[in-house]
Amino acid sequence: MAKATAAAGIGVGFGLPAAGEELAKLSTAELGAAIGGTTLRRCQLEWLQFQYAMSMFDRLLAQSPNPAATQRSLLDLEVQTALELQLSMRTTNYAAHRLLGDALCARDRLPKVYDTMRSGLIDHDRFHKIAMATALVFDEKIIAEIDRLLAIEIRGVGGGLTSLSLTKTTALARRYVAVHDPDAERREREGAKSGRSVSMSTLEAGMAQLSVTATAEDVRLVWQMLDAVIAGRCDADPRTKAQARSDAAIALLQRKPFTCLCESDGCAAQIAEPQLDARAARIVVHVLCDAATLAGGDQCGYLDGYGPISGDHVRQIAERDDAVIHEHRLDDLLEPDPAAAQIRDDLDEAAVHRKGPRPDSPDECRADDAHPDPENRENGTAASESEPGSALKPRFLIAKTALPSDPYRPNLLVDLLARFLWGTCSIPGCERAAFACDLDHVAEFDNICPDRGGPTCICNLLPKCRFHHLLKTSLEGFVDELWIDADGRYHSAVTTPGGQTVEALAPNQWLMPRLAQLRCRHQLAEPSATGIATGSVDEWPQRASGLTRTEAKHARRRAERNANAARRRAAEAHLTKTQLDARAAGRAATRLTMDPESEPPF
Repeated sequence: MAKATAAAGIGVGFGLPAAGEELAKLSTAELGAAIGGTTLRRCQLEWLQFQYAMSMFDRLLAQSPNPAATQRSLLDLEVQTALELQLSMRTTNYAAHRLLGDALCARDRLPKVYDTMRSGLIDHDRFHKIAMATALVFDEKIIAEIDRLLAIEIRGVGGGLTSLSLTKTTALARRYVAVHDPDAERREREGAKSGRSVSMSTLEAGMAQLSVTATAEDVRLVWQMLDAVIAGRCDADPRTKAQARSDAAIALLQRKPFTCLCESDGCAAQIAEPQLDARAARIVVHVLCDAATLAGGDQCGYLDGYGPISGDHVRQIAERDDAVIHEHRLDDLLEPDPAAAQIRDDLDEAAVHRKGPRPDSPDECRADDAHPDPENRENGTAASESEPGSALKPRFLIAKTALPSDPYRPNLLVDLLARFLWGTCSIPGCERAAFACDLDHVAEFDNICPDRGGPTCICNLLPKCRFHHLLKTSLEGFVDELWIDADGRYHSAVTTPGGQTVEALAPNQWLMPRLAQLRCRHQLAEPSATGIATGSVDEWPQRASGLTRTEAKHARRRAERNANAARRRAAEAHLTKTQLDARAAGRAATRLTMDPESEPPF
């Protein structure tokens, strides 16, 4: 009984709800918050574990009669400390060495990133990924700068641990290494390429596994080729996608035809060579980079389905015989704003409006005075505007976003921007590549009256894998949001039916820094009152009001987004001056990592 009572009180010791019968009284949102609290405490405990490991190493160093000689022996201080850690943690020698190595790296190389563990933003696994990605950076000034910038960006990720997956953590560190120490990235890439291999391992029940290590672009091409092969199966084929890919890979390697297993006389499979060739011809692996990168610059590019790649890697891909290069410019989306010339004070009013915390709905006014004219000042005001008697220059807005023939479909450039901006499915934790996702209208598009629904624009499009798109469409209470803050940064948020809300910052806006200076016409337009419900759940529109079931569902979601925005505004209103100053300093430091005056990254 004493043990059961102690176990029930564990949560209280960490400032969390106690385990036991009391948990039955908590709502789903409260339980979710408690689980998030355990994650925060785990990060902090791992931060403390690093402290203990460092202190143990320092104690053994102080006790050593001849540290220099000891460090030259096979039984150096790392080995001795790892032994103590292994026994105290009841773990393996590898895990003990990993903990000690990361703890010493935290103290000597990445102290600012390490401090984010104390804040609960990353855990040991994510710190280890960063330590490994920066291991070949030897210059002390460069590693200090990378450490500083990584810590700033980690603290700028709204969801912290939730939004910064292991894959994205590695990509984040790899990007900064490629920009600030291209030689280190080049050494790592050359070493990795020399490790190309094919290996086989035996499994249980007469199975085995074949593993191929190759360049990221080649693996992406092979993966899409397998998908092109299995896409020809008929609907009656009993295999899962994973099983079909396995059979397709073996068939291709053995130079045998891939067959459908439906065993039907009227099989409708399309797996003949001409049909397969037609699908293979449509396979594309997308890479986005700045034009300066192709000319020899160090700015990173982005490989869909993999992440950031160095400038050298981008140029190697561009030199392939099968590479096709297309140039795109943000200017192709822009149109002058005729309303800006009507009132001279319009720009100042828009700048004041921008200081608000966030819009009431995804398509509400959030004006910026950004202007593609290179003569404009940093705040978007024309350089000649303050001169007496000068004419007001027009403001340019993102306006050409949808296909003229189909307002539901984005044009090619908006499609590319929306996918590369997020890189993967926009639901935190989902790593499905953006070009394998659907582009979803956050505020639902109205097919009957497009002006009444959400716009087809980068301000209202998020990539979602088919599974999460289905959840958003069908699950009652699942609400997503997309908004742009005062600094032009794109944010998304997801609210589950249980009431949990998780926010995320677009991870790849560094690819297109100029985008932060631009606003679209949907943000500057007054939000339509048609079909928008406000207030409590009791005030949501019902079918008796004349709305269809779909219209009522969309209206409820708009009301929920409005309620979420109001809650965040209220929370920000209670921030102290110190908290507001810290948030502003973090945004300013993040802007230093981008060059807003650079050429469009296409």
